[in-house]
Amino acid sequence: MGQQYIGFNATEVASATADPVVQLGTVASYNDPELGYQEFVWGRANGAVTGKGYVCVEVTGFDFKLLTNTTGAAGAGNWGTRLGVAQAVLVDNEYGWFQIYGKGSLRTAASCAIGTKISCTTGGGIVDDASGTATISILGMTIGTATGGAEATNADAMFVYPTTGVTN
Repeated sequence: MGQQYIGFNATEVASATADPVVQLGTVASYNDPELGYQEFVWGRANGAVTGKGYVCVEVTGFDFKLLTNTTGAAGAGNWGTRLGVAQAVLVDNEYGWFQIYGKGSLRTAASCAIGTKISCTTGGGIVDDASGTATISILGMTIGTATGGAEATNADAMFVYPTTGVTN
C-alpha cells in the first residue's frame, strides 16, 4: 500500500535542478474513479523518456531508463528488476511518476495480442507479444485490449509490480 500524497498528479514533472517534490522511491496510491486503484513510484529519468506509456527499467536506485533488449539484458537490468510505466515526457535527470500497479496504458508495437506473454523490443519503451532472440520477457504486465496493425500509443494494460523476466 502506498503512502498518502496530498495533491497527487501522475503527470507531475520536476526539473533536474529543482528540489524534488518528494523523496526518490516514494510510492503514491490513487483511486481513479474510472480505472480503480493505482500505484506510482517517484523516480528520475536516466536518459530521455519519450512520453507517457513507455516502459522503463530501474537501472540504479530509482533511476529509470527506457526498456530495450539491451537495457533489460542480464548485467544491465538483470532478471527481476523493477519496471515502471512513465506518466510524462522526461528529459535526462528530470523527476516524474512511473506506474507500478493497477490499470493504465502503455505503448505497444503493431498487432500486440491480449493474453500472451509480452516482451521488450529494440524500440525504447515499446513492448510486443513477439518473443524473438534476445528479447526479455516482462512479468506482471498484461495487455487488456489487442492492438491492431499499427503501433499503439495508449493500449489498455494492467500492471502488478512488473519486473524483467527471462531472456527468450
